[in-house]
Amino acid sequence: MHALVTVAIPAYSERYFGDAFASALAQHYAPLEILVEDDSPGDAIERTVRGAADARVRYVRNPRRLGFAGNFTACFAAAHGDLIKFLNDDDRLLPHCVEALAGVLEANPTVMLATSRRQVIGPSGEALPGTRATQPLALASAVFIGRELGDVALVNSVNFIGEPSTVMFRRSQLAVEGDSIFRWGGRDYHCLADLSVWLRLMRTGLAYYGAEALSEFRRHPGQEQDRAGGAFECLVERVAIAREARKAGYLASPGAWRAALAAIEARAGPLLHPGVVLDATAGAFVAELEAEVAAAH
Repeated sequence: MHALVTVAIPAYSERYFGDAFASALAQHYAPLEILVEDDSPGDAIERTVRGAADARVRYVRNPRRLGFAGNFTACFAAAHGDLIKFLNDDDRLLPHCVEALAGVLEANPTVMLATSRRQVIGPSGEALPGTRATQPLALASAVFIGRELGDVALVNSVNFIGEPSTVMFRRSQLAVEGDSIFRWGGRDYHCLADLSVWLRLMRTGLAYYGAEALSEFRRHPGQEQDRAGGAFECLVERVAIAREARKAGYLASPGAWRAALAAIEARAGPLLHPGVVLDATAGAFVAELEAEVAAAH
């Protein structure tokens, strides 16, 4: 008997939900639970779910708006599966995604998370060129030492591991800090929410990477990462997550720590230009970053 997998959809926007939901229904794996936590203001998502009339589906309507982190956390808390597979409401899974990743985790108890290559798609589902983050980690499927793969992400300041829709992990191996799965070391992550989970999981074991694309990550206007102030928030989080990761055993060598800071400093380039006038918050952040970079050399 295979382990029960929960495909958890923290739903809010109805625009692409139908595509995401259909891709979960099309999975070639059993036993499967498809959990939809509906955080939307309307009833379109509920109508789509009810219309499927599929016994594998469990629908939960949030009594009040939970927001990004709250809805992901509610999904995690409500999941019945031993294995968790998040699916953003604008992404898609390919039909063998759950089967492939669950097989790896069932066969390898020391693998803390399983991920794979992902394809970038556009608003209409058209294939788009890959990004630096989606470039293949290996030409063939491979197993990595978790801390080493974490270091690769941190020293490049790039989440090569994947978005929430890309990864599968064991529910029992993620310790929740307080009331958010995206809290680490007392800090709530938003821009780097997924990476904060992956780093916590990988620090004590292995990580699997599948060379075949098993999910599709959609890029479209109006996404969370494109909101006002997001770029600066991401920079602040990059410094915070590097510090927390170092406490957890990542970036153990001075060279790795310097490389991680240098990658963040490179991303902060526009703020460091002599002609840029910064407000007090940005100015304090830049000064702190520059001091930390200097101290690491």
